Amino acid sequence: MMLRHFLRDLTRRSPEWDKQTRLAVMMALALLVILLAAGLAGPPQLQLPARIGAFGLLVTLQLLFLWGNRRDVSPYHQAQQHFIAGDYAAARSLLESLPEHGRESVDALVLLGNSYRNLGQFEQAARALQRALDNKPRHHLALFSMGKLLMMQGKYPAARDFIESALAAGSPDIVRLELGQCHFLGGDEPAARQQFIAVRPHLQGSPEQVALLESYLHQLGVAQAPDVESETIQYWRHEAQKAANTEYGEHLRQLVRAWAATSSQPAA
Repeated sequence: MMLRHFLRDLTRRSPEWDKQTRLAVMMALALLVILLAAGLAGPPQLQLPARIGAFGLLVTLQLLFLWGNRRDVSPYHQAQQHFIAGDYAAARSLLESLPEHGRESVDALVLLGNSYRNLGQFEQAARALQRALDNKPRHHLALFSMGKLLMMQGKYPAARDFIESALAAGSPDIVRLELGQCHFLGGDEPAARQQFIAVRPHLQGSPEQVALLESYLHQLGVAQAPDVESETIQYWRHEAQKAANTEYGEHLRQLVRAWAATSSQPAA
């Protein structure tokens, strides 16, 4: 059972490892097969030493697995850390420089597409995300990312379809916020209200998203106008800049101006 799980994880993660680590794992696996065969069906005097050697190789394989997954040398994981820190240009540079293999990493393509989107490079984002979906059509993060990209371009019906597909493919309920936005901005207020109420319990850890949600619910007559902190206003001002010269960007700027009118923050 343990070996089966190990081999499953090895197949999934090894494409991201460096060449030397993959070679060492393959050699260790080949030797493990030989030792297991000797330990089970070899001469009686060799069975115990072979089993001891096989156990030692399993420990070595686990160490190699941990080494292969070390974050500080994997370009993909480095790009993840840059993306989380908001350094989208650094994430893009790392992901663009990854060598091409026969099968592109869907996760890397999605991260590249989202990096492009956050840098306002919408055409490049669409190409990267489409390549991800060509490789894995039901990848829920790729579907949601394409939906969010289309929403930021003001293409609300198409964005809605992608986000609904992402939910059907396993996306968490938190993406209903963007689905509600697509309905709201597309003029379907009843559907927007349904999605916003459904997502409300899932946003308590994000003051920026809570402020946005409560503002929509206020406009729909479901909640009071939220008290928006200056940091949240600045966050959405920055998001509006990412979608500059789009219908969605103007929508966010109007929200920021409304919030700033009731606070000490200057309007955008």
